[in-house]
Order: sequence, then structure tokens, then C-alpha cells
Amino acid sequence: MKNTIISLLLAMAGVAAQAQVGNWSVGAQMNFGSKNSMAGIGAQVQVEIAQHLRVAPEFIYYFKDNGVKDYNVNLNAQYVIGTGAPGLNVYPIAGLTYAHFSEDALYGSNTFNRVGANVGCGVEYNISGSPISFYAEERVQILKDWTQSVTTFGIKYKF
Repeated sequence: MKNTIISLLLAMAGVAAQAQVGNWSVGAQMNFGSKNSMAGIGAQVQVEIAQHLRVAPEFIYYFKDNGVKDYNVNLNAQYVIGTGAPGLNVYPIAGLTYAHFSEDALYGSNTFNRVGANVGCGVEYNISGSPISFYAEERVQILKDWTQSVTTFGIKYKF
């Protein structure tokens, strides 16, 4: 399993390194997963690979709740659409997810890993004259036996 995680992270880093033709940003975020009502923190890198199109590798760690530990590694595509309002953009999200779940129960533990899909949308507000922006995302994480909605609020710095 650790090899799978390392492989996914290296692949995501490779995509980001190959795609440095445009703007890129790094973000910190707070997350909420609907399954077991778990709160978490995460980090996301957004790399523009074509006009309006960017890839967004992401890692989310959910805090232990009711004996459940969870983390996700995601690789999403985002298509940025201007709204006409200064600094305000929206974007659909589609991508892949790898999720690791571990549950410590009274009579044993249960651990499983799932690969699935992400589908959702996001909104971002770029502060005029500043490299700082805020973003919010809502997506459905489609996994066998563990489909959930994920809500994200974050701040990012554009390079």
C-alpha cells in the first residue's frame, strides 16, 4: 500500500513538473467529508496546462473520528470559467481519487483502500493586485462502499 501511495505522489509530481508552462499555485485547505462527518486538512497544487485548463494534485488528511482514520490522494482537472465579475471564476472538477480508510473497532480493525472518481465544481476569488485567492469546492467522491460528498474551503498563493 505504501508503494501505491508513493507511486501516486510521484506521478502527481511528474504531471505538475511537466506542466509548468503556465501559472501555478499552492493552497492550504479545510475539508469536510460527509461519510462519518469527518473534518480534515489538506494541500492542493494547481498547475495551468492550457488556457482555462489546469490539473490539481491534492492530499487530504481527515482527523480520527469514531475510530475511523482516512486520507485521500486526488488528481483532478479543473476548467476555469470567468464569470464577468472581477476576480471571480467558477470551474467544474473531474478526476481520480485514492482513499485509505482504517477503522479501529472494539472487536478488531478494518482497513481498506479504494480507487474512484471525483466529480464536482468550485469557485475562486482572486484578490485584485495580490497573489492570494480564496476557493471553495464541492464534489462527490465516488468509491465502492464509501461514496461521499467533500466540501473544501481554502486559501492559495499564485506564483
